[in-house]
Amino acid sequence: MEDHSSFLPNPFTPDFGRRPALLVGRQSLLESIGRSLYIGPGDQGFTRLLLGQRGSGKTTILAEVREQAAFSGLLVLDVDAATPGLLGRISSCIADARERYEAADPSKTPVPRRDRRLAGLTLGPVGINWQDMPEQRPRWSLGYYLETLSSWAADQGSAVLLTVDEMHAGDREELRRLASDIQDITKIKELPLAFVGAGLPEMAYTILEDKKMTFFHRCFRDGMPSINHDDAWRCLRLTVEESDGEVHDDALRLMAAAAADGLPYKLQSIGHHAWDLSGSPERPIDARAAEMAVEMAGQDMAEKVISPMWHDLGETDQSFLKALSACGGTGAPRDIARRLPESSSRSLARAERRLAAAGHVHRTNGGKVQLAGVLTAEAVQGLAASEAEYDLGNIDPASLSPDESTGACNAYMPRARAKCVLARGHKGGHRSRR
Repeated sequence: MEDHSSFLPNPFTPDFGRRPALLVGRQSLLESIGRSLYIGPGDQGFTRLLLGQRGSGKTTILAEVREQAAFSGLLVLDVDAATPGLLGRISSCIADARERYEAADPSKTPVPRRDRRLAGLTLGPVGINWQDMPEQRPRWSLGYYLETLSSWAADQGSAVLLTVDEMHAGDREELRRLASDIQDITKIKELPLAFVGAGLPEMAYTILEDKKMTFFHRCFRDGMPSINHDDAWRCLRLTVEESDGEVHDDALRLMAAAAADGLPYKLQSIGHHAWDLSGSPERPIDARAAEMAVEMAGQDMAEKVISPMWHDLGETDQSFLKALSACGGTGAPRDIARRLPESSSRSLARAERRLAAAGHVHRTNGGKVQLAGVLTAEAVQGLAASEAEYDLGNIDPASLSPDESTGACNAYMPRARAKCVLARGHKGGHRSRR
């Protein structure tokens, strides 16, 4: 049997929501969040939203913020809105937190487990007696309990932090209730209930346009920045070296260039494949392994990021992107409209607005519409080509069988021992003769 005792885990983590060994390109964002949490309810960023595409690092940022906030003495509540029952999960989370803090020794100062990750978000620990945390009574609503917890935290010189991931998938009624409660507690009564939510950019024209959730509309918004070349270079090199591996300079150049201006997911995917292909840490990552890793990471992006992103779009938005990609990725609004004569100017303007909010297009200084992000002209054309294979308008009638070319029903009729000659999709029973 093969001995696996010497195998080391791959230090790169191309998994959605899994925290990387080294977090790069996020220090200014973490500093901004930490500053807002330190200032308190009077700061606009005390309640904020993180908007970004899949693989942009939203969940990782939430995890970093929660860890440092807990280390600093805040009561941290962590939930997601991916499925109905959000308000109930918050109540359960409070109960879990209560048990966790009651079991802890308040005389001991907690120590952060990953302090090199947490640079940029420093609040400073505070002394809190968690055993005095108020317990919810049967007749209390969730909103009143959050208010009670926030008031208690204020007396302790601390705060409550609520993070909600996957907000784009949230139930509207639950999000409306939560928005109303947070607004009343934080903005009106000015109690220390901090809120950090995360979701896809499409929230800008769905949840954030809901007239009954104006609080979320007024929350401070952060876009998730792309990874620049220097950050990609540093992340790849340090992650390999800190895992006792080695990477050649030419390989590092190839990988950093491919990851630059992209999503953290792609960066981690490139590193992950390069590590495995080269046989690290026993052997160094060379240029050949780097080239193959970049190609494989591109396939990962197409399957796990680009394709789901495309299928999340409506038909009008997809048609808009197809027309724009046919213009080479950049086109004047009239050029796009000429390619979509069946669409009204109003629907195209709305499509551009939605796509801009989602980060798929933007306007150039010259007023043209340009593709942005991972949905490049090449990617859109590839997706459109795969769909066109099912378009009957592209099929040569001469290549069809007689039944296919005439569109016959062709259903077998046992009694007549014949096939139906009526047109496919006909009403009524089958017929063997016309």
